[in-house]
Amino acid sequence: MNQTVYLLVHRHHISLEPDSVAADFLEDGEPLFWDDSEDDFKILGLYSTRRLAEERVERARSLPGFRRSPDGFFVHEYTLDDTRWPDGFQVGEDIGTSENG
Repeated sequence: MNQTVYLLVHRHHISLEPDSVAADFLEDGEPLFWDDSEDDFKILGLYSTRRLAEERVERARSLPGFRRSPDGFFVHEYTLDDTRWPDGFQVGEDIGTSENG
């Protein structure tokens, strides 16, 4: 039997001025892309249901730090014992090169 878990993560934009609030979406609803190198990611928890993760989001939105990026919460769904990246993955200088050279 597969069991699903929900990982709750928050992205905070480090480059923000104190007391400013980050927009994560444009006025038309399209996502606004930030440079991840200027972001800080926090794991808030791992939950057995999406509802529990979303309830945690509602409680955290008004807390210091989180309230500066109120739309920075993301719930990621994972199946336990599911292998991710079975053949590895490419980063940085590995992109576009082959194993043979």
